[in-house]
Amino acid sequence: MNAGKVRRRAWQGAGVAVVAAVSLLLTDLPGAPAPGPDPAAWAGAAAAPGPPAPTAAPATAVPAHGTAGAPQPSGQDDFATIWDLPAGSLVLNPASGRREVLDPELARSAVVFGDSQAAGAQGVPTSGTWVTRGLAAQGYKVRFVGAGGIGYTARTAQSGNYVDSLLSGQITLPYGNPALVVVQGGGNDATTGASDAAILANAERLLRELKVSYPAARYLVIGTLARGTRESARRTAVDELLAGFAQRNGVAFIGAGDWLSRYGLSNKMADGVHLNASGHQELAKALATRLNQLGLHAPARKGQAGEHPG
Repeated sequence: MNAGKVRRRAWQGAGVAVVAAVSLLLTDLPGAPAPGPDPAAWAGAAAAPGPPAPTAAPATAVPAHGTAGAPQPSGQDDFATIWDLPAGSLVLNPASGRREVLDPELARSAVVFGDSQAAGAQGVPTSGTWVTRGLAAQGYKVRFVGAGGIGYTARTAQSGNYVDSLLSGQITLPYGNPALVVVQGGGNDATTGASDAAILANAERLLRELKVSYPAARYLVIGTLARGTRESARRTAVDELLAGFAQRNGVAFIGAGDWLSRYGLSNKMADGVHLNASGHQELAKALATRLNQLGLHAPARKGQAGEHPG
């Protein structure tokens, strides 16, 4: 048997179907800035049509690390594992049965499922939001998936809610084992009048699906940004609802139900619910502080001084 056939059989035995190499484009979000080359964010991209998915291999087929150490090959016959593929390739996750985007840097990244507080709005890009800035201050590379205007139940004409967007393939997750998975939001659910039961049911569904793709990751829920006043009572109530959900599921939680008042940011709003650029910078500091208190920081690269255990 020649070397090319050996390599081809090794590739076939991996249980992962390579779909295509793609370039990611940020989703055009209503109320959010136009898509552009924002290095801090990955938008949820619709998966391209492809052949029927093969039978999923065991979850252990997902690699233990999100970094590819082998050089990139010159042709498919040289692919020994999926980590020899170019970054951005679409591959089939055998655990979830979903196509996901190959990301060699995922082991030091935070995958953020969120709304416009993380996506950006009113002229603030994804890289400038308090969610992205706070996580970046802790060393994480942020891979954003989600869209403005959506939530646990809330949807728009362009995007389904969190879990339905994932299950339909409208949102494509990065492939590998991220350092942290963050679910942020709830404000749009409060605005649309979603019931507690509906929010909790979809939060459970979303967490269950994410854990199929990322069984080894740490998880964090960031609640609903609000003033904590009577006028924002429902937003604060949803924040508290999510706190209970996180506790029951053993997931870290950072509540933001009174942060606009607590940190004196009411005068740094671009509209009724979104901060201006200065407000995002201020609130990012508060988020970074809470992340540090929870011991959440990106693992250092191997051999880097002061490497965090992870």
